[in-house]
Amino acid sequence: MSLDVNISEPDEFNCIELHNCIKSVANIYNIEDFVYHVDIVCGKGENYIANVFRVSINETNNEKNSVSVIVKTLINTTRQDLFRELHKREVYAYRNVIDKFVVLQNDIVANERTILPKYVFASTTKNNEVIILEDLLLSGFVIESKFNKYEKLDYPQVRLILTELAKFHALSFVFRKKDETNFENLLDDFKDLIYQDKFLNKTKLRNYFQESYEMSLNLIKDTDAKKKLDKVKDFLLELLRTYTKPKRYNVFCHGDCWINNILFKDEVNKLCFLDFQAMRYASPATDILYFMYICTDSAFRSEYFEDLKTVYYNTFTNFLKQFNIEGNIVYPQEEFEKDITEMLPFGLLIALVELRIVTTRPEEETLSNDSTDADSTNDNIDINKAVPGSEKLYEIRVNDLVDDSVNNGTLNQLLDLVKC
Repeated sequence: MSLDVNISEPDEFNCIELHNCIKSVANIYNIEDFVYHVDIVCGKGENYIANVFRVSINETNNEKNSVSVIVKTLINTTRQDLFRELHKREVYAYRNVIDKFVVLQNDIVANERTILPKYVFASTTKNNEVIILEDLLLSGFVIESKFNKYEKLDYPQVRLILTELAKFHALSFVFRKKDETNFENLLDDFKDLIYQDKFLNKTKLRNYFQESYEMSLNLIKDTDAKKKLDKVKDFLLELLRTYTKPKRYNVFCHGDCWINNILFKDEVNKLCFLDFQAMRYASPATDILYFMYICTDSAFRSEYFEDLKTVYYNTFTNFLKQFNIEGNIVYPQEEFEKDITEMLPFGLLIALVELRIVTTRPEEETLSNDSTDADSTNDNIDINKAVPGSEKLYEIRVNDLVDDSVNNGTLNQLLDLVKC
């Protein structure tokens, strides 16, 4: 076995630690003597938890016997202590939920299935954390670049995302029906991780959520709305925890459903969700509102959200019919509509926190590896600080969000919840 490295930051790929992982993958594909070649997919400034590489493994004496995989690793980065729990959650998600979803869909025709990444290999061993997946880029999937170019997503794209999200959520009901005991045994392990004290204290991310919220508040032009949202500040994490707890109707949610965690294959109108570090068992409304409030503006939601809710629910019920499950029984439409309405403040809150990220291009990012050293005495992890060139968009998106929430009553709904 030999190594052919073709990346700009070779230190980010610790070939010594990954040697056995690559060998394990080769064994899985029955490749014995081989060479492998590494290209960086994203690293510093593009992926905030892991470094991502493409590794091509080629059998030495048989050029036709080769495989390309995607390698996500925390190895050789100061962020590994901060994000080890997220890595464990994603590995657990692939092994126990995503793989199960893939098998369950064998009962229906291929073009009706929602596409999910094929899990190949993983390790959660300290200092050797890695996830290896099939390389979907080779089969024509691409990352949508519109968002990083500050271009708006169009209706067909958003419709496709809500359609596939409906199928993804529906698979939880299929899982429960086909293997209820195993399903029930997983639920405690998929409680929300992100907003819990144990995780926030360990990762020093507590101040990040608060400070991101305050940065958004500082951009609000409506002084009355700003005062009202300032009163909510001290309840922020409590509210996020409340919204992400299981409700009456729940599914395995993606947890971080926005455009950068989706690959598209335009010629066949397909997509694939990626990055399940935040998977949680919660209301499907959390995924829907997370995406709609982060990735669309008020004009888009005003024009299309009612239609998209219908698209989502119709897809949900039609997909479940293929498994002889009545969607309107396992999740009645009136309960779905009620969940969306009641959880609109979650969309407002999460956008006030996350717009700081999504309005910043990767190449503009100011975060360095050193700034997130786990041994640092500074409790503030300043992820994706707004930088020159993105502040204006950030300000526009925040005020658009707040004006919309005033006009549609979501802000008052939030204030009623915390009795401000």
